[in-house]
Amino acid sequence: MSLCINPNCPNPENSDDILRCQSCDSELLLEGCYRVIRPIGSGGFAKTFEVSDSGTLNILKVLTLNEPKAISLFQKEAQVLKRLNHPGIPNAEEYFQFFPQNSQEPVHCLVMDKIEGENLQEWLEKRGNRPISEKQAVLWLTQLANILHAVHQQQFFHRDIKPSNIMLTANGQLVLIDFGIAREMTGTYEQKQAEGQITRFVSDGYAPLEQITGRAVPQSDFFALGRTFVHLLTGKYPPDLMNDPYGDPYTTSLNWRDQAVQVSPVLADFIDHLIARPVKDRPADTKAILEKLAEIKETLYPAKLTKSESTEPLQKVNGQIISLERTLGSWDSGHSEPVKTVVISPDGQTVISGSDDMTIKVWNLNSAEEILTITPHLVDKVCAIAISPDGQYLVSDSDSFDLIIKLFNITTGEEIRTFTGHSELVSSLAISPDGQSLVSGSYDHTVKVWNIHNGQEIKTLAKYSDMVTCVAISPDGQTVVSGSKDKTIQIWPNCTLTAHLKSVNCVAISPDGQTVVSGSEDTTIKLWNLKTGENIYTLVGHNDTVLTVAFSPNGQNLVSGSADGKIKLWDLSSKEDICTRNGHSGGVNAVVFSPDGQLVISGGGDNLIKVWRVH
Repeated sequence: MSLCINPNCPNPENSDDILRCQSCDSELLLEGCYRVIRPIGSGGFAKTFEVSDSGTLNILKVLTLNEPKAISLFQKEAQVLKRLNHPGIPNAEEYFQFFPQNSQEPVHCLVMDKIEGENLQEWLEKRGNRPISEKQAVLWLTQLANILHAVHQQQFFHRDIKPSNIMLTANGQLVLIDFGIAREMTGTYEQKQAEGQITRFVSDGYAPLEQITGRAVPQSDFFALGRTFVHLLTGKYPPDLMNDPYGDPYTTSLNWRDQAVQVSPVLADFIDHLIARPVKDRPADTKAILEKLAEIKETLYPAKLTKSESTEPLQKVNGQIISLERTLGSWDSGHSEPVKTVVISPDGQTVISGSDDMTIKVWNLNSAEEILTITPHLVDKVCAIAISPDGQYLVSDSDSFDLIIKLFNITTGEEIRTFTGHSELVSSLAISPDGQSLVSGSYDHTVKVWNIHNGQEIKTLAKYSDMVTCVAISPDGQTVVSGSKDKTIQIWPNCTLTAHLKSVNCVAISPDGQTVVSGSEDTTIKLWNLKTGENIYTLVGHNDTVLTVAFSPNGQNLVSGSADGKIKLWDLSSKEDICTRNGHSGGVNAVVFSPDGQLVISGGGDNLIKVWRVH
């Protein structure tokens, strides 16, 4: 079926093999590509439809009220969505005006990504308004706080957060929709309340008093967020929980805690903090919310990634490995600049670090001694190193002076071999499981494969359109995965994935060779099927660029590090962030598991290497 969106069409249903409506002669193939398949719903001042663009399904939102204020808000939504690149926010494909046949008034249209799922209002009703669990609330609060962080960072606030404007997708990710009344923080506005006007945009039961009176601020979103979770945790519409049933719904407090017996005081206090009536009594910003949620998670769900018996390492020595089990005494020297890369030997006894100070250091993990310092570069930082499967050799990236990759003996530091062929800096390295091949990624947009024994280039894989940032080799040695600043991942020789909204910074392959994980500048972590390239799940939790990811040896957990300074441990069966630690003050540049899975080693922008015990 093909639907006509002319609001005055007497019979909008048409067959899907014609270009013009049989009833009103209006175009059916909008903008030459979008065919309207079926209606989805209507509400407020718009209708939504499912549309097909050469087989790709999207959502078409059509404005039904042709008044200046409605048009302005509709166009504002298009502008906001185009600026907000986040997996928890629908992507706006295109805004356009459609002119029906014999009409001078345009129909305003917005094409968006189709979000598969149902809104939380529908979801709650389908389960008989049964309240959600505390654990679910913490997970969803964190997801939504991250989404709001992205919105507020772009100088917008949403102004209409409520269950019906939050979609739950099949993979458990929440998506915030309906940005029709989002507002720029830099502007001022007045709310008209004249009867018949459409300028009073508030959702009763969720909007705070300052928004009702036309003085909404970013913290108004926090109030609505808190009220939304009062609804989800009690299964009741917030005004139905007022202490005084006849009181003013915007000033009367809620007696909701008695209806949410599953909620602990620490979370209940936080929600009351969100729904405080005075704006000044609410959290200052989204960062404060995310930090508080991290504290709540740590309180309610004891972390699996721990720092020995305390929340701080026993020893902090600049540039040295920090033991979390016992005090190791003083170390002779350390890195003087940020640590960019860390690897561990196959036997778990040796840690190797590379730094902006142009050195590679080899450490004995058990004795806490620095074994060796190698200076492979003349002018540049060390960004990438790789260790051979037998633990005997180390490969270092090139610098901008000679563009030469170098192979060293780990025991002596002797340079054994060089690899020449890249025309710009080498950013990433990986050695095949059999120790026969080396794979390198470079700022010259290429991925090269080398014979590790003679230094000869075997082949150059197809070029990217931008710098290559990361490479990985599958456990069977048959597949190479690489990522680039052009936002794509290439799985050689199978496929190319348009993976992220921004640069792909890191990739890793699971021990069973089934799954690829990628981290991006868009702050997300994505899991992919190695064979099909299908996106399995998107992990959201970091507040800044994801710089590094690593699978645990058993493939059950993932550890990630970000420019936000956090290290996160993820449970891949539940897809949950089960532990967050303040990792490094200057960003977490590298993480790696020990071969037995008991330790995580991290390197950061604070010049430190840290060792974390996984319980």
